[in-house]
Amino acid sequence: MTEFDASASALGFIHQIRWAMYELLLASRRAADQSLRITLEVFDDVALIDEAGVPLTATQLKQHSSQSPLTDKSVDLWKTIRVWIQTPSLVIPDGPMLTLVTTSPVQEGSAVSLLGVDPDKRNVAEALRRLDAAAIDGSNATERGREAWKATDSSVRASLLRRTFIIGGQVHISDLDELIDAELAPFVPARHVHEYRDRLWGWWDSRSVAMLLQNRNGVGCAVSAAELYERMQLIRDEFRSDSLAVDIGLDFDDDQIAAGHDEYFVEQLKLIQLSQGTLRNAVIDYLRAYAHTTKWVQNGDLFDDDIERYEDALKDEWTRRFDEMLEDLETAGETDPIKRAVRGRDLFRALGQSMQVTIRPEFDAPFHSRGTRHRIANDGEHGWHPDFKGILSAVLTEATG
Repeated sequence: MTEFDASASALGFIHQIRWAMYELLLASRRAADQSLRITLEVFDDVALIDEAGVPLTATQLKQHSSQSPLTDKSVDLWKTIRVWIQTPSLVIPDGPMLTLVTTSPVQEGSAVSLLGVDPDKRNVAEALRRLDAAAIDGSNATERGREAWKATDSSVRASLLRRTFIIGGQVHISDLDELIDAELAPFVPARHVHEYRDRLWGWWDSRSVAMLLQNRNGVGCAVSAAELYERMQLIRDEFRSDSLAVDIGLDFDDDQIAAGHDEYFVEQLKLIQLSQGTLRNAVIDYLRAYAHTTKWVQNGDLFDDDIERYEDALKDEWTRRFDEMLEDLETAGETDPIKRAVRGRDLFRALGQSMQVTIRPEFDAPFHSRGTRHRIANDGEHGWHPDFKGILSAVLTEATG
C-alpha cells in the first residue's frame, strides 16, 4: 500500500451503492410499496423518496477497517450533522428520518448511544444536552460541524435529533452479500442464490453508475422498487426448472483456446476450409458448452438422462441433414473436392443456425448446441465434410504408418 492508496475510498463508495439496493429491498418489503424510490448523492449518500420526489429517509454511510468507536467527538458524527443542517430538505421540522449507519461500534454512555433504534434506550433530550456540550470544544477536523450546530436554533436541533437514528456495528461491504442473500432466498432455489445475487449486483452497479451520471448532469434520477423487482423477476426466470442460467461473465484466455484447437473436431472443421476466426469461435463455443453443461450437472439442474436425450436429438437432426447433403451431391454427380468441401461448410452453417434442438424448451442460447455438436464430432461418428471419415482415416493411417 502506498501513501496514495485509495482502496478504502473506493470500497466505501461501492458499499454506498450496494447498501442502496439493500435499503430499497427492505423498505419496499416492509411497506409493501413498489412506488418507493432510492437516490444516490442527491439528498444524502442514500435517500429513500416517494413518487413526488419527497425524501422519506436520508442515510449517511461510514465504513472503517478499524474498530474505533463512534463518540460525541468523532469526525464522522459532526460531518454528518453539518450535511443534514445545511441541506434544506433535511433540516426542516417535518423532514425525513435521518440515519447514520457506521461499521464502527457506538461508545456506551455517549450522546450517540442514546439515538439508536431501540425505543427503550432512546433519550433525545439527554442526547441533545450532551451534543450541545460536545460542540463547545473539539478538534479542527470537527470545527465546521460543531459551528454549524451551534449556529442552528435550539428548536431545530431538537427537531433534527427526534428524527435522527445512529446505528453502529453494521456490516462491512464484505458481509453485505449475506444480508442480500437472505432477502433473495425466497426467489430462487438455494443452490442458485449466490449466482442470482451476482447477476443482480451486476445490473445494479451499472444502473447506479447511470443514475449518478444523470444526477451530475442535473437530471434528477432514482430507481424505483418496481424497477428493481422487475429486474429480479427477469433474472429469476433464467433459473426456472424449464430453463438454464447462462454465465455471461465466462471467458477463456488464449492458452485455453489454443489447447482447444487440439481437439479432433477442429481437424474436421479444417476440411471444410473455415477461416481462423471461425475456427476460434468454434473452439470458444465448444469450451462454453462444456463448462456450462458441467456446471448445470454439478448444480443439479441437469441429469445424465437429460444430456443423453439432448445429444440423441442433435445426432438425429445432424444425420438427417448430412444424408440429405449426400443425396444432393450424388444426384448432381459432384466429385470436385472444393465443391464438396463447400457443401460441408454449408451444412456446418445450417446446423450452427438451427435451434430445432435445445437442451430445455425455454433455452435459446445457440452457443450450447453448436458447442455440443463439436463435442459429438470428437467421437468421429458425425461430421460436416461429406468425406470426413475417409479423408481423416487416410491422414491418420499416413501419420502412423
